Amino acid sequence: MSIALNIEGPSHSTSCSTDHAWLQSLMTESRAGNSNQVNELEVPRVPSEFRKMKENTDCYEPLVVSIGPYHHGKKELKEMEKLKAEMAGQFVRDSRVTAEEMYSKVKELVSDARKCYAEESTRQFDDEKFTQMMFLDGYFILQVVSDNLKQQNLRKEEVASVRRDLFLLENQLPFRVLIPLMRLLVTSMLMFNLTRCDLA
Repeated sequence: MSIALNIEGPSHSTSCSTDHAWLQSLMTESRAGNSNQVNELEVPRVPSEFRKMKENTDCYEPLVVSIGPYHHGKKELKEMEKLKAEMAGQFVRDSRVTAEEMYSKVKELVSDARKCYAEESTRQFDDEKFTQMMFLDGYFILQVVSDNLKQQNLRKEEVASVRRDLFLLENQLPFRVLIPLMRLLVTSMLMFNLTRCDLA
């Protein structure tokens, strides 16, 4: 795009309309240029040409924990599924928000969340299974971010592997799932602090 600039500056009477036209053309061209981009909320798969390079599998294959549908159910990752359930259960028990409310928030997002993944990766999950996966994975991520892994009986190497796995391209949750969970987490923490203040 070439933009002619008048160094002297336009007269005041034409300045507003010129600026408006320039901004309109800028926005129109920007939208047209982005029309072929992948939806920024999608969780993409690693391109097949990269998968052919076996020496690079550690760049996208999780070592200990799966997040989302792409690597869910792999035998070598099943041990961490137990820990996910334990950590989510503990969080729900400690929370001032009911388990039903937490779960329903995730269930409302299932349809949108599915669209963030390659379609063939979600077909094996009905809505209930998909919701359970989003629920467990979402709270697991929040627990890791909150540094609650230290309370688990994990070796340092396992903790490092979990943190490493959460950065992998194919091992992600849509942010739209995490947002309501984070809000519930903050609400629960506020309610807990208010209760402590009342008791003090």
